[in-house]
Amino acid sequence: MNETIQKHRSVVLVALDDSTLRQEVIRTAASFAHASPGRELHLVFVVENLPSPVVIVPPPEGLGLTKGEILRAARTHLDEMAAAAREIFRGRIVEHLAAGVAWKEILQVAVDIEADLLVLGTHGRSGIKRLLLGSVAEAVVRGASCPVLVVRAKDYRGVASPDLAPACASCLKAQRDSNGERTACDEHAGDERLGRIYAGRRQ
Repeated sequence: MNETIQKHRSVVLVALDDSTLRQEVIRTAASFAHASPGRELHLVFVVENLPSPVVIVPPPEGLGLTKGEILRAARTHLDEMAAAAREIFRGRIVEHLAAGVAWKEILQVAVDIEADLLVLGTHGRSGIKRLLLGSVAEAVVRGASCPVLVVRAKDYRGVASPDLAPACASCLKAQRDSNGERTACDEHAGDERLGRIYAGRRQ
């Protein structure tokens, strides 16, 4: 019986921070956790730069809080995120609160629970930080021993690379109007069977 339970166990680990992306990260992870029976959703929140127990952290980093107060605030935040996750995922949810270097702690939790998928967010930034995904996300992607899904806010108003052409507005309308049955407008419909080749010819 134990072997059967173990065989069907599948663990999704969600690395959370206090960014505005956290709800989207939870929703994305929960959608994967719904995919099959035996799924578990684990949430990890890492407190970095934690002071020793007797030190009062000066503003602005700690806002004058003690180590215990910082951890209690982090626990409250994690509990709130778990409550949000329970609204969209009815399976097992486990919370992990860690202190230390964020990427190391995230990877350690992944190892400890043998995560099958690790989900985390990255901030939409420009320049070199966009290329690097953000230092935590990049380090996690490099060091993980399981697939990693990096969640970014959906925004096609700008094109991330000068090598990419913007989407055809008429094609997008055709997709919406047909509920995805069509992928191209009348102008590009002749190229539909050729996949995305027409995009390469667009000036």
